[in-house]
Amino acid sequence: MAHDHNVVYMQMFDVVERSMCPNHFEKFKSFHENIYEFCSSVSLGKAGINKTVFGYFRNRPARVKRLDWVKFGDWVKNGEGVKFSWLCGDWSDYAQNSIKAGEGCRNVSMRLINFDKVIEFDDD
Repeated sequence: MAHDHNVVYMQMFDVVERSMCPNHFEKFKSFHENIYEFCSSVSLGKAGINKTVFGYFRNRPARVKRLDWVKFGDWVKNGEGVKFSWLCGDWSDYAQNSIKAGEGCRNVSMRLINFDKVIEFDDD
């Protein structure tokens, strides 16, 4: 079970970090505070929950786009994910607001820019 938890944690942390600008990711307080427990609950849950969660938080090079956050929020509020809402009920709203308000998050979520790569331009 510890292996399952680590897989869920690493995949979720990686894709969410890759899908937001560094500023909004750092300020995503409820995600940072609750991701460990959320991943524990998911990995201990019934079969198929991991697959559902991985549908929203896919492997590299995927990003969590606004529509993914909308679907995840719906799953948490109305679907099988209701039992996790006390841990992640506000994640979707925060991420969607970050994408709407911040050009960096909007571009990152659409894969227009990578904050993990430094791009150097010629002086020409």
